[in-house]
Amino acid sequence: MYDADKPILVGLLLLVSALLGLIAAGVLGGSSVPFTPGQLGLTKIEVDGTPLYVEIADTPEKRMIGLSEKEILQTNQGMLFVFDESGKYQIWMRNMSFPIDVYWLDGRGVIVDMWENASPDSYPQVFTPRSEAYYILEVIAGFSEVYNITIGDQVTGLSGI
Repeated sequence: MYDADKPILVGLLLLVSALLGLIAAGVLGGSSVPFTPGQLGLTKIEVDGTPLYVEIADTPEKRMIGLSEKEILQTNQGMLFVFDESGKYQIWMRNMSFPIDVYWLDGRGVIVDMWENASPDSYPQVFTPRSEAYYILEVIAGFSEVYNITIGDQVTGLSGI
């Protein structure tokens, strides 16, 4: 490389860096929200106004596996189990690696029952809600306590799921 080429190379590197920075910030590329790799392919809902990004389990296979293949959940992530009709859907902690908080939701998204700090050690115990539900929402243990989530709270963003 000739010494005369160095300023051109430095200029190109600065230009590429600036363009990548603008794309990442959402100024270029048509995105108004910065990219967050941990939320790719997830659906945003809100639990009593708290944003949560969920993976949808809407088939028997996905519901059977649930979170059992995950090593951990982020504080703002969870799994939403979606059913075709209302029922008293049970859960257990088979093959789980971490504790979770569980919410059963009616068709309007109201929390009708919950189980806090469900431990993997509780398997083979099965938990049944007191009321029928269309959805089950699983989040990292402690979510209920941190965000003061209780029975009767509203989960929004479920329409179209």
